[in-house]
Amino acid sequence: MQINEYKKKISKFLQPYIKNAVNPLLYYVDNDGFSVFKNFCLFKNNGNLYNKIIPVKDAGQVLEYRINLDKKIKLFTIFITIFLYLIFIHLLYSFKGFLICEILWIVSYFSVRIHCSELYKQKLIKSFGLYEISDFSPQVSSEKHKEYLKNYLWKILFIFVLLCTFFSFSLVLKGLIRYNVNKSKPNYNNAEILSGIYTKVYPEIPMIYEIRAQEDYIAGDFENAEKNYIKAFEMYGNNFREKDFTRFANLLYIVKKSSGSQNAIDLFNEYATKKKIDVPQQIKLLWIKSMFSISSGLPDFVENDYDDLLTSVSDNKNKKYEFYVMSDKAYMLYLMKNYKEALNIYNVLIPYAKENKEKFAQDIPRLLAERGFTKKQIKDNTGANSDFLESKIDIYEIKQYEPKINKPTFIVPKY
Repeated sequence: MQINEYKKKISKFLQPYIKNAVNPLLYYVDNDGFSVFKNFCLFKNNGNLYNKIIPVKDAGQVLEYRINLDKKIKLFTIFITIFLYLIFIHLLYSFKGFLICEILWIVSYFSVRIHCSELYKQKLIKSFGLYEISDFSPQVSSEKHKEYLKNYLWKILFIFVLLCTFFSFSLVLKGLIRYNVNKSKPNYNNAEILSGIYTKVYPEIPMIYEIRAQEDYIAGDFENAEKNYIKAFEMYGNNFREKDFTRFANLLYIVKKSSGSQNAIDLFNEYATKKKIDVPQQIKLLWIKSMFSISSGLPDFVENDYDDLLTSVSDNKNKKYEFYVMSDKAYMLYLMKNYKEALNIYNVLIPYAKENKEKFAQDIPRLLAERGFTKKQIKDNTGANSDFLESKIDIYEIKQYEPKINKPTFIVPKY
């Protein structure tokens, strides 16, 4: 009951404004012989009343002037909307920028409307003298009102269709850009042309900068590749996505080519700390970074990084995470030729995995094989062969389990 009453109150409050918006009439003579002209006010009394009958012929000149003012307001509104939209997407693309452009639009629109209202006021006074402010309430039949409302809704629908078409075109452009770069033989020229069209009409998107970075990398322009890739990284924001693993790996490789391995690691650390990532993602990112550091001859902080992550996951009291961080650390120690320390970790992990087979049964063969290769490095061939046998891995496949450095390369993503 209360909800219905509330709806009725809202409807009653909005009804005058709706009637004002949908009513196309600009002039009428009421039953008392008063002539009323519709003015430019949107939110208050919106009629200028004369205590006399003004012939339609005389009123026509003023109404034509009013119609021309309306046209100018519409043209200005279209212009300022497009202008501020372009300013927003090219210079102020942020929530703060959106608020600034919104405020500028409101101020501009109402400033012009107030100016036109003043011009119309002077025209009325010059033509017919002073007037009184009143409601603009012409006697309109319900059928006519429905017709006005219908026409107004059609205008809204037309604008809605235009907006949908405008934003649908952006989806078409993005689809064509993806199509050209995802082909077996990418057409970067077409992709660049389409990207140029897109960025002139729509807000920039990180995918375009990723593609440009890829083009620059292929062309050997590693400096520009780095700039474009970093721009893409900044635009993606703080939320972590599955494709970010590939992006981080490519960031390391591109920056290494442009300005060196240490700068690549520093940038990796900077952007990794900005991302909202969970523990499994931290573990995987540290693997990518550590593999890059070792392959680039910069292994100094790898062990410290794993110790820091171990401290973090130990605080979470999640033994599963701790287990896999220790496993990765042992792998990296092997690559750094610190075989004795790696062996000590394997000697802890393997018994623990055997005691908790419900969680780690699938990891036992791999760990045994890795420990076997570690023992071989310290000349314990008997112990190594014993681990290989216990792992039950086919002797022709066992070599695949030896820890090895994966040299960084540029990973061509699918967009």
